[in-house]
Amino acid sequence: MDMNELYEQRIRRFDDVMSRKLPDRVPVVPNMNTWMYQFAGISVKKAFTEDPEEIFRAAKYMTEHVPMDALMSTSNTVPLNLAEKVGEGIYTCSDNGVQIKGSGGHLMEPEEYGLLAEDPMKFFANVLIPRKFEIFRNASLEKKVEIIKQAYADNLAFIKYNQVPNARIEKELGMPLIVRGTNFLSPDIMLDYLRDFVGISLDVRRHSQQLLEACLALYDYIMEMFNDTATPPDRKVLFSPLHLPTYLRPKDFARLYLPFMKKYLEEMAVKRGYSIYFFMENNWMPYLDLLQELPENTKFVGLFETGNIDELAEIKRRLGSRMIIMGGMSVDTLRFGTKEEVIASAKKCLDLLAPGGGYIFSTDKTLMTMNDGTPENVIAACEYVTENGRY
Repeated sequence: MDMNELYEQRIRRFDDVMSRKLPDRVPVVPNMNTWMYQFAGISVKKAFTEDPEEIFRAAKYMTEHVPMDALMSTSNTVPLNLAEKVGEGIYTCSDNGVQIKGSGGHLMEPEEYGLLAEDPMKFFANVLIPRKFEIFRNASLEKKVEIIKQAYADNLAFIKYNQVPNARIEKELGMPLIVRGTNFLSPDIMLDYLRDFVGISLDVRRHSQQLLEACLALYDYIMEMFNDTATPPDRKVLFSPLHLPTYLRPKDFARLYLPFMKKYLEEMAVKRGYSIYFFMENNWMPYLDLLQELPENTKFVGLFETGNIDELAEIKRRLGSRMIIMGGMSVDTLRFGTKEEVIASAKKCLDLLAPGGGYIFSTDKTLMTMNDGTPENVIAACEYVTENGRY
């Protein structure tokens, strides 16, 4: 089989799952970040900042040793040159990965929610950006324009840096790259970038109405910006990590978060035809009844951060008409288990999660370093599902 046929076969496997059809077998997508580079013996720093050929080499090594149907991405997601120039935290790119230190998420106070709700673009441009980036504070208008133009050029260079290896991975290796874009729900932006964990935890109790109104305005602003960008019509896949939900009580989740999940899926999955991958962090069991409000039969994948296969089976039983289940393989088992234990876990995933379709085999957490899973165990898990996951 040539690489184009192999690529189309793999894509068809995902298309069938997303369309609620039975594929020929369960798709295999280990959720990995820089584990791939360490496994291939390739420096992350060199791959991300010096030579894009190294990205391709790492992916090639993966496809030669680990049976799989797609990569989530190549993990080169931070435009380091741009970030360094504007002062976004302190990024360190080493042979093992990218770390950030110094980018605080407490950027605004609850008394400013009204200003954000009134005009998000004006508040970001005139208040938050100068507050976060010192380079803008005392700059003249001409200088600010120059900074923005250079940032745009740096971001464009970053995109072009990744385009060549990405295209080669798909064409020469027949390996799809799933994630074509990332978007955030507005409550998560509040948590990650504007109020931080302590701040938003207080706001949920003390300023919940102002928080909700600001999130609604921010959501509309985000969607307006996003819909102005182009996405290839045949590969409309978006990834969104959900950070805030499981820190909320169910009644707060129902009021402050669930409406945004529902609105986003209705707009992007139902109306616009995107495939949505939500990374469902932490424990979602207390929210299953509430999630019944989500639309049915959408192209929505829930990648759950739990290695409890019995819990995933219960989630599928109750929400299988609303989402595709992804995950199941515990990173702890890949790290500490024997090969026999890994295979037993993979078998349980197939026994409990595969029947009827609507399942993608993956890991419950992202593989960052070799400490997150031994190569022998990762290969054993993927081999077992590839060989035994046929319908």
